[in-house]
Amino acid sequence: MPEVSVVIVNHNTRELLRSCLESLVNRGGVTELEVIVVDNGSTDGSVGMVREVFPSVTVMVNPTNEGFAAPNNQGMGLARGRYIFLLNTDTVLERDALRVLVRSLEQAPAVGACGPMLVHPDGSVQRSVKGFPSLMTHCADMLFLDRLFPRSRLFGRGEMAAFDYSRKAEVDHLMAAAFLVRQEVLSSVGLFDERFSIYYNDMDWCFRMRQQGWKILYVPEARIMHYGGATTAIINRGFAYFRELHENVKFYYGKHFGSRAVVGYRVLLTVGFVLRTLGWGLVRMLRPSEQSRHMFAFSWRTFCYALGLPTPETSSEQIKRADPGPEGASS
Repeated sequence: MPEVSVVIVNHNTRELLRSCLESLVNRGGVTELEVIVVDNGSTDGSVGMVREVFPSVTVMVNPTNEGFAAPNNQGMGLARGRYIFLLNTDTVLERDALRVLVRSLEQAPAVGACGPMLVHPDGSVQRSVKGFPSLMTHCADMLFLDRLFPRSRLFGRGEMAAFDYSRKAEVDHLMAAAFLVRQEVLSSVGLFDERFSIYYNDMDWCFRMRQQGWKILYVPEARIMHYGGATTAIINRGFAYFRELHENVKFYYGKHFGSRAVVGYRVLLTVGFVLRTLGWGLVRMLRPSEQSRHMFAFSWRTFCYALGLPTPETSSEQIKRADPGPEGASS
């Protein structure tokens, strides 16, 4: 039996996948390794590259892009290892990163999952830790309180902007770009809930782990470079993407807290985007630019969405719909 089963979901990222697999083999620090690549209908030669360069890797091929949750579930269903390591293709492991994570679970039986420090290509730390969402965290977000008081335990709990990434700590949620979990956790908690189309599937998974009594640990001694975590300007995202995100948030609240929480979230969204619409409307008048026009239109459409009104077609439709790719979540 392998010590660790690595599950990697790929969609048209051949060269990133090659670098990821090379770093895993050369710098992961684990010899008893099973690697499973689930390919989501790639057309760039990814499957052929893996079979030629990494013949020991198991490749499962889906005819189309199945998103994030379903193919990861497929991979975990094949995994035989004591530990399962979910890994994005746009990652590169630093020396012994996987071994450090495995040791963290070996030394703490109550910890069900752990994750590394994720860093940008320039070496700066990515914000990969978040608190579980609640109406209070969304209230802080919509009223900008988490920005005004990032160190507040009350208002800063969601984004965790003041989290100390230099120390090991028990956390609520870790970005699933690199996430090590015990096989026993799958038996008690289950796999990803595939009803979450984009984002919040890993948040929901971590929440269920904590409900079952498992701890989740952030381990800064393990470092992994992550290309895809860099901040993307909202102007590069399509509104349809955010509509889907809000739908997933509502589903999360309904699943764990009931219909009243869903209503509360919609109220907070309405209030928050009234403020944003007014603010960006003022900026658009005083400092007209493509960004201010887009942000005003985006805020107005989100306000209409929150009220359940038809979202008007605007110039922001020229923005291409974002492809979430193989990454799960983040609230």
